Amino acid sequence: MRALVVEGVGVERYREGGSDGGSGAGRDTHRVTSAIAFAFARAGADRLALRDVLLASPAPGGALLRDLAHAKGHDHASKYLDRVWRRAVRVTGESAPIRERRDAMAALAELRIAVEVFPWERQAGQTDRANLLYRLGLCELAGGADHEVSQRQLALGIGVSESTAKRSDKRLEASGWLWRVEKGSAGASSKWVLGRPRRGSADVVSPVDPNCQVGHEAPGYLDGVNRRHAPSTTSAGPADTPAELDFRLLSDLMARDAFRARGLGKTAAEVVAALAHRDGQTAVELAASTGRHRATVHARLARLMEHRLVVKLGELYYLADGLLEAPAKRPRGSRLPSWRSVDRWDEVASDLDVFGAGYRQWCLYAFDRIAADDVYRRVREHARPAWPATELTDQDWAFLNSWSADFEGADRVVSA
Repeated sequence: MRALVVEGVGVERYREGGSDGGSGAGRDTHRVTSAIAFAFARAGADRLALRDVLLASPAPGGALLRDLAHAKGHDHASKYLDRVWRRAVRVTGESAPIRERRDAMAALAELRIAVEVFPWERQAGQTDRANLLYRLGLCELAGGADHEVSQRQLALGIGVSESTAKRSDKRLEASGWLWRVEKGSAGASSKWVLGRPRRGSADVVSPVDPNCQVGHEAPGYLDGVNRRHAPSTTSAGPADTPAELDFRLLSDLMARDAFRARGLGKTAAEVVAALAHRDGQTAVELAASTGRHRATVHARLARLMEHRLVVKLGELYYLADGLLEAPAKRPRGSRLPSWRSVDRWDEVASDLDVFGAGYRQWCLYAFDRIAADDVYRRVREHARPAWPATELTDQDWAFLNSWSADFEGADRVVSA
């Protein structure tokens, strides 16, 4: 951020990125000014310091704001900067100032708690929570809320299709959990920042729109067998209880083939994560721990027992012996999904005839990238070269001057 303010490095990044719908110089001014204001607010600075840097000093980071002041007056620019500052303070006011890596890690820990305790409902909520948990893992490795990830990498990481990951990103962006700093391009991932939604707006993140009656957004979609239910409340009131899950295990299981939609499903992964958090629970307790309907939990428990992942003793359910001895997460550094069975989870996927789905998805994306690169290469090779710029000689200038003098008067002479 110092490079942006003092040297003006990175202004083009904010001009090209973002998810707002504006255009032109006003959009660029708002993006750059908002980014600097948020950085000042996180660092614990005050409004006067921000005004001195952007309006009173010749810092390159405030050039766009000073252009606004020249165009519409200093008072207009000052009032606009005050509005941006109040918004930055309101958004960052609930968290402590970030001055070093330790503060950033503490902010990520608070954000993880907020994600874990939020009542994510239905299939859209499952996907949104998996999306944020995967991004939190990337941010914890990087040491901050800024991270880079493509939609295809995200889809492979949480075990969904690319279109599902894209819809999840849109929901999280609309609610404030996520902000896209820079849009990705060929060979470069998008740059994102994790955040926390304002109070009162987090309940519109993933639940379906009660007023929409079309497709996957319709109330009760896939919520029962051949019927639609009335949409339940989506606000996080005092009656809502947070899920009691091993969220790190849940994040690891989401990418496994066994828990894809055609396999055991995401709810089965939640049941396993609930038993990993507290083994020996009844079906009613598991329904409360996962936040899912008891009938859904009973159905998932039956499938887990069928594949010997869960055992039942009396009314209590336990994880099978040695199930968690092998790590559910792939070894670090290997982004390629496995194509041969290596552990218990892969054996279950083989029994369900879904093993290799992640590998086929990875191959499809790889072939698509190769084909796209080949198309771009051929376009560059066969592109018609631009015509060279016309250069006028002294004779040409003399002719133009004489022509201008003859037909438009001697006062209008074309200069070289």
